[in-house]
Amino acid sequence: MGGQAFATHSPPLPTPRMPPEVFQLVLSQTHLVLRQYYSQVESPIESPGKPSFGDVDFLVHGAMTKEFDPANIEWNIVAENLMYVLGAVASIQQPGTSIVNLAVPWPAEGGEDKYVQIDIHYLTSPERFQWELFHSAHGDMWNILGSTIRRFGLTVNDRGLYLRIPEIELLDRKKSLVFLTESPSEVLEFIGLDESQWWKRFEDQDKMFEYAAGCRLFWVRQIDDEEAEFDVVGDLPADGGQEGGAAGRKKLKHNDRQRMSKRPIFWDWINEFIPRCREEGRFTVQKTTREDVREEAFQKFGVQKEYEEKLANWTLLRHKDEVWREAIKGSIPTENIDHQFRSLPFQYTNSLDRAAAIRVIKGVVLDGEEFVGDLPAAVKPNEKGFYDVEAVKLFVEANWPKAATIGMARQLEKARRMMKEKDEKKKRIAEEEAKKNGEAAD
Repeated sequence: MGGQAFATHSPPLPTPRMPPEVFQLVLSQTHLVLRQYYSQVESPIESPGKPSFGDVDFLVHGAMTKEFDPANIEWNIVAENLMYVLGAVASIQQPGTSIVNLAVPWPAEGGEDKYVQIDIHYLTSPERFQWELFHSAHGDMWNILGSTIRRFGLTVNDRGLYLRIPEIELLDRKKSLVFLTESPSEVLEFIGLDESQWWKRFEDQDKMFEYAAGCRLFWVRQIDDEEAEFDVVGDLPADGGQEGGAAGRKKLKHNDRQRMSKRPIFWDWINEFIPRCREEGRFTVQKTTREDVREEAFQKFGVQKEYEEKLANWTLLRHKDEVWREAIKGSIPTENIDHQFRSLPFQYTNSLDRAAAIRVIKGVVLDGEEFVGDLPAAVKPNEKGFYDVEAVKLFVEANWPKAATIGMARQLEKARRMMKEKDEKKKRIAEEEAKKNGEAAD
């Protein structure tokens, strides 16, 4: 929350940014208390060079007593117990999460009325604990690495490392994800970073940038002034190198532009470090491609079958949507319908006729229902579930009037059946009432 969770508290509680000495004092004191109640307690590694801190973050797992275990009691009770043992004056529970913000008194310095925000996040397993500790480390590190590996079809979020399917991601980013791992060691090995350095705080921002640039997927794209002026998003290959500077800012995704405006370290990465690398001629060689990274992921994480099945299912789903929109709905007239087969005692409108035809045709084509006692060969999918779209269109154009007749007949029969059931229900209720009245008279 950046130390602002209690700004809207009633009443608001001041939680000013902490100098390093106050941060370290609260960090050590809180750690000692929490270790009495949880087997695993850690604070994520902070980014380098921070002159002040907005809050103190803790990750916990392995409650030693049920009073501090969300698996045994409700999280709000756990939050109240944490509030008590840490001497907090207020708490805020983040909805839908096991995260609580606590406001504890500022370490004594003349009795000034201000507070420190402590955020505690409970993790449900050792694996989730280790991943969150890894993912939260070094502040803006994953903003930097994320903008690098994304070009090669990789994504890291709060659950793990994923491979993206390009054919799907343009339309549905979430459905394009194929899970690879939640092991920090495997992630760092796969993207080519030294794990021993990861678990240490960087001395300064430049050292963090140099470490991030050591990622095997990082490379700086060399461009001239004219290309930088006229190049647009989409001209770059999917695995294009980092640009930085004004041209690079134009090509950032919306989320990255937001991060850059709010995160000074990410701003410096884009606007200072990458342009400097280009000027010095460093990291200018692309070491691999998105296709190569995908094949490596298949080999290392064994996800090729899942990837291919997911892509095949998506492709089939899109194909069926095309059949529905173009071959079925698109082949039945919307107006000036002259339905020569209409012979029903039913008030006719174009919309009713068309809707009835669509329902019947959809059942035949997409659900495999018989049409006039048979399933026409023209609408049978192949062994992989795909249709001959042109054959389906011809079938629909030739048979929608008959389908409308069948559909209207079904609708009429359904209406008659419902009316009959309604009349029978009224009759039954009347008989029951009459019987009750007769018994009362006796």
